[in-house]
Parts: sequence; structure tokens; C-alpha cells
Amino acid sequence: MTKTVKKSGINVRQWVRDRIVFLAVAIFVVGAGAYISSEQIFDAHSIWLHPVREFALLISLIGVISLGYEVFLRELTFNEYKEALEEIVNPDAVRLGIHGIYKNRSELAQATSFESLFENVKEEVFIGGSSLLSISTASRELIKDKVLSGIKIRLLLIDPNSPVVELITKQGGGKHTFLNEIKTSLLLLQKLHDEIQQESSPETKGKLIVHSYDEIPSHSFISIDPGRSSGVIVADIGPYLGRSTARPSMLVINKKKGMFDYWKEMNEIMWEASKLVNMDAADPIASQTKTLVLASGTETEFYDTETENWEKASICQMGSGWRGIKGSQWIWVRETVSVAEAKTGSQHKFRFKFDLPINNAIRRAEILLRSDDTCHISVNAVSLRQEYGGAEYPDPFLIDIDQYVQGGENTISFELMHYAQPDSKDPGDNPTGLIYRLHIEYS
Repeated sequence: MTKTVKKSGINVRQWVRDRIVFLAVAIFVVGAGAYISSEQIFDAHSIWLHPVREFALLISLIGVISLGYEVFLRELTFNEYKEALEEIVNPDAVRLGIHGIYKNRSELAQATSFESLFENVKEEVFIGGSSLLSISTASRELIKDKVLSGIKIRLLLIDPNSPVVELITKQGGGKHTFLNEIKTSLLLLQKLHDEIQQESSPETKGKLIVHSYDEIPSHSFISIDPGRSSGVIVADIGPYLGRSTARPSMLVINKKKGMFDYWKEMNEIMWEASKLVNMDAADPIASQTKTLVLASGTETEFYDTETENWEKASICQMGSGWRGIKGSQWIWVRETVSVAEAKTGSQHKFRFKFDLPINNAIRRAEILLRSDDTCHISVNAVSLRQEYGGAEYPDPFLIDIDQYVQGGENTISFELMHYAQPDSKDPGDNPTGLIYRLHIEYS
């Protein structure tokens, strides 16, 4: 998950607060100094000594009280006012425990990262969805760490042999992308299960449990500690209807008579209707086809024109309307462009390398791709002679490259073009980046 772009400039509230704290300290120092030095300035029998000392003591107390209020009480007071205003402005959302409603996954990702949801988990994480490919790729290490630390992880996804998968495949024009995602996710989860088994000890209380189901899910969800008062649930509103149909999401907290109990009950109904996937089986999906999935991230390289070397790419901040690709991250040469680059544009080369076993038949090789603005692709020095982009398109570009992939070492290159926007005043006015996922099946 990415962070929201922060605008540069002075934080007026912080600027004022810093100076109020300084003023409070200054008042205390002046008062204390006057109190201590009054005996040196005035004679012990002077009629001014005691009035001046009392006034100086009063000034120093005002400084202490001001400092205490600013440092300790202001935030408490502010939060109380904020909660009161929220109840006035949106009483239904507060009453139902709704902390946010987002129009799609991209907007949710910018507001709440998966890592932040996991941060305070105490007992259990329960995740349900269609393929869970983003969970089994980008979040696998996070899941492993939590299981080894004693957390119970339940995962729920569609059975690859379900007739639902065939229906969604037909809706997607006959491409087996969705089926491949499920198969890949199960293989990666089995590998993760094996790693957990090897690294766990007799004291390890955490578990990784994977279930599958045959129906179109009523919703996708992430449930954190559903049995505790601190529980949080993020639920998509509506069933999965293919990647081209965006679904809004809702974040709710455990509040009495709120929406939390409703989503919790719906999640458990789906779990009870599912069946256990045997992660100890030789192959949980009984497939003879081997799968390789590679996604954009820091393993991608970019060509640094200054050093004339290939360097690791950076995870970049998403544009406001950009869409993601499951299991992948938006990348660029840095986290964000500069204002100058936003105005003038730029052009950079990226690449990633991978190896395939020799003497194996390539059954399928395809890339899912989005970029901003556009890019050209070459596979093993063969240019595909087409521009690709679509950062905000409902569907990413799906590019078949099986005829260009070979046994042994392979290189896929991207040339990303970032168009100029002279009226840009902030990096967020004209962002750039690249995201992709490569899926290869061979036997």
C-alpha cells in the first residue's frame, strides 16, 4: 500500500503551535528569573520586594500552566471537539461505526495500508476474496511474521475448479487470467505454509488456515480481531463481478449495534460454507503445470543516466485516479517526481530479468501492465511496437509474450515516457509510474 502525496509548504498550525510553546517557556523563564533575582535587586526591607516576587511567581505559574495546556491538554480538547463535530455532521456514520467509505480499492489503499491494519492485531486476521493474489505475493512475509508471532491467519478464496471461475473466464473474453491468479495464489500459499512449518517451534501458537468455496463471494473483506472490542473490518460492498467492475469499500470498527456485527456474521457464513484446502498435499490444485509470477517492485531496475548504471527502482506514490494490479506496486526512479519534472516531463528505461528452465515448453506467458503516461516494451530485444498506458483504465493492458520468452535468461525492458505539464505547481499535479505483473506457465 502507498502513501498519499503531501504538498510542500508551511504547516500553519504547527508553526503557530511551536511559537506558542516557545512563548510559554519564555514567560516561565522571565517569571522565574525575576523571582530569583528580586533579592539582589531590592533591599530585604524594601516595600517592593514582596509585591515584585509575588508578581514574578504569578508570571512563572502562567507560563507553566500555558505550557502544560499546550503540550498535554490541547490535543485532548481538540479530539473531544472533533468527535462532537463528527456526531453532529454525520451522526449515522458514527452510530454505525463507519470510519470511511471509499469508491474503489485504489482510494482505499491510499487511505489505509495493509501494514497499518496488521500493526495492532492481537489474535486473528481473517481475509476473504476471489484469488487473494495480492495477499500471497506482496504480503506473504507480513503474514509469515504474524503467524510465527502467534497470530491466527484465516484465508478464504474461490476454488479454481468451481464453475464460477469458468463463468468469470467467459466474461473476460476467454482469457484464463483469473484462473491463473487462483492457481498461482494457492501454489504461493502452499510454499508459505511450508516455510512457516520449517521456521515454527513447539511454542508457536499461530496458524495459517486456507479454505476455498464454490460460489461467487457476496463480498471481499479484511477482518482484524473480530472477537475483540478493538476489531476492525474492511469490506467491499457487493460481489466480485470481474476486475473491470470496481466496488466501493467500507471500513468499520466494533461498535455496539453498528455495521461491524453484520459484516462479521456475513464473513463467518462464507467460512462455514467453505472447505479446507490441504496445504500438506503434494500439490493443492493437482496441476502438472509450473507457474512463475513476477511483479513490479524494487527488483525492477532503471537506467541511471548520470552514473550510466542500472539501479533498483523505487516504490512511487500513486496518482489520485490510478488503479493497481494485484500483487504489484507502482514504481519509478524515485518515490515522486520533482516540480521541475512535472513541468518538463521525463523519459526513463526500466528492465527486469528472470530465468526459465531450459527444455521446458512455454504454455502461456502474459503481462498485465499500466503506466503513466505511456511506455514501449521489448522482450529479449524484440520491440512489441505499440504504446501502452492506461493508469486509470478499468482493465490493464494484457500482452501475450509467449512467442518471445525462452528457456534460460530473459529480459523485459520498458521505456516510460512522462509528458510535460507546464502549469504544474506540485508533484501530484503530474505524477508518473509503471506497474506490471508477469505470469508464465510452463511444463
